[in-house]
Amino acid sequence: MAKLQIQSVFPKAVNILGEKKDPCRSLWRNVLIVALEDAVGRHWRNKNFGMGIESAQRYFLEPNRDFALVCHYAGFDHEYVRMKARKFIKENKNG
Repeated sequence: MAKLQIQSVFPKAVNILGEKKDPCRSLWRNVLIVALEDAVGRHWRNKNFGMGIESAQRYFLEPNRDFALVCHYAGFDHEYVRMKARKFIKENKNG
């Protein structure tokens, strides 16, 4: 199983300013991580995911309220995450 290098997409859970860990924020950050794994077809359950990969990529690439809300709950700017995810998906599309 390949391990994704998602640190370049999502900032660390605890910043250098001493941000406290928040279980709810961690939950929503993990939602984004799993969605990104789905979008590049590398989630452990995606062996036969097929066309679902395109749908998962649209979640990141096309503006939608759910994505913006999940990013908000995760403590991230949705436009920044979308920009970084677009780059990450493009780089990982073929491998």
